Amino acid sequence: MPTKYIQVKGYATYFYYHGATTLPDVVPDFSRGRVMVLIHGAGGNAHFWHRQIAALGADQSPIALDLPGHGRSSGTDGLPTIEDYAEFVVAFMDALKLERAVIVGHSMGGAIAMQLALSHPDRVQALVFSATAAKFSITAAMVEALRGVMMGRAPQAFTTDAYSPRTIKENFDVIREGWMEQIRTDPRVRYTDVVACTKVDLRDAIAKITGPALVLAGADDPAARPSDAELIAKKISGGGIEVIADAGHMIPHERPAEYNAALSRFVAALR
Repeated sequence: MPTKYIQVKGYATYFYYHGATTLPDVVPDFSRGRVMVLIHGAGGNAHFWHRQIAALGADQSPIALDLPGHGRSSGTDGLPTIEDYAEFVVAFMDALKLERAVIVGHSMGGAIAMQLALSHPDRVQALVFSATAAKFSITAAMVEALRGVMMGRAPQAFTTDAYSPRTIKENFDVIREGWMEQIRTDPRVRYTDVVACTKVDLRDAIAKITGPALVLAGADDPAARPSDAELIAKKISGGGIEVIADAGHMIPHERPAEYNAALSRFVAALR
């Protein structure tokens, strides 16, 4: 899976894609099928999407970026608001000369995708949201726990909360992989991401978004529940929903076959 850096708003921005490698100053070829920009969640990075890039790359042009301060992109802090992240993704598309794309967002990335569609509808061909919400259920205790980690008062928490009972029982390697990706981003970035997410309330605004849109939910997700997905699908004209069994918050990792099949069907049906 090729990777590359590109300068975006003063950040050396790392991204993954599918296809032939190119010289440092040459934009790769993204003419295959639909261009898909994949946006990771809070404290995450673009490697989160490696199963999707591998599965979809033969027919489409998937691109996954590390947001500022995440993974291998430069910066020591995340951006302060979801609006800032949405503007950054648009600038990333500008840097790669991408006029429009299918925007795919997971968790916080889903909120970024919603905001991007509201602010720049002309840049969106279609939308895919997974394990996300128009308003997140984040408690003050959760924020304070992350603040303690950021301040060095508590160790990073490696829990199984984001995974379904079946994944915990049958595929613990996926959880270990998630933990390894967690440590690639500074705890203060995860903290500021979650603080940014607490400020999000797009429940009314997303009624202005027109599809096509697909909302994917994990049946066992305690963070972004199927009811959150139903609200998004109901509000967006042209929105549809699929609930994936035996999946928690990390659907693309836990149930990649089902997730990738849903993406492929959705993109193939676009006109």
